[in-house]
Amino acid sequence: MADLRIGPEVRALLGPEGLARAAEVSLTTGQCADCQKPLTGMVNMVARTNGAFTHVVYVHEQCGPSEVVQMGPDFDPAPPADGYAMIMTAAVLDHGGADLPVLIAETVSKAYIVNDGPGELTSVLTSHLLGEGFTLVSRLRQAPPPAPQWVGVLLLGHGPSGEDGLLVLDPQGGQFYAGSVELPDGWLTQAARYGWAVLYAGTVGLAELRADDRAATKALRRAAQAGQLVGARIAVGTPPGIGT
Repeated sequence: MADLRIGPEVRALLGPEGLARAAEVSLTTGQCADCQKPLTGMVNMVARTNGAFTHVVYVHEQCGPSEVVQMGPDFDPAPPADGYAMIMTAAVLDHGGADLPVLIAETVSKAYIVNDGPGELTSVLTSHLLGEGFTLVSRLRQAPPPAPQWVGVLLLGHGPSGEDGLLVLDPQGGQFYAGSVELPDGWLTQAARYGWAVLYAGTVGLAELRADDRAATKALRRAAQAGQLVGARIAVGTPPGIGT
């Protein structure tokens, strides 16, 4: 279990709202930005910034202090798939009486575009997806509109360690996500029924809630109400000869 320390320089840079949002990250599946090992014990938050873009990462206490690191003018936000570790949670969640197959993407570390001074932060993940056909989600009453040419490929039994795997491709063929996913009972049935799944992304905090759909629904609603959730329907399927 990791404990988070945030130094005074980082607090001043992020401001109250930005600080609250950055501190919402779960460190359960995180890695140290310095040594790349799992985060345990005391963990320090580090803010790398050039004034227009801030990337929040986490390091072990012995790997570095909680500080603000000033970066050069060429320090720009990369698309999430190119530079940020990501976790994917699957669930079957009620949307206005319909049980829909859902995928929730969250980056382990957080990256923000600085808008108008301290605390005015826009998530790079949600900003990137809004430019790729996703929409801002304010409530879970119905599925969001589809995002054209986004595809989820299910690799049943062919994940990194023999578990189920998932590959999510953007319209340019880039890998938004490639890794394992734990599919709950009924997820495949609903995905086959609709031919699509709802892909949500944002700051939700589902690392400890994977087996509890009711808690996941509440967490998604909180993120939506806070303006921190985007979503879209994406086509999903299984390649011929893989999975059953």
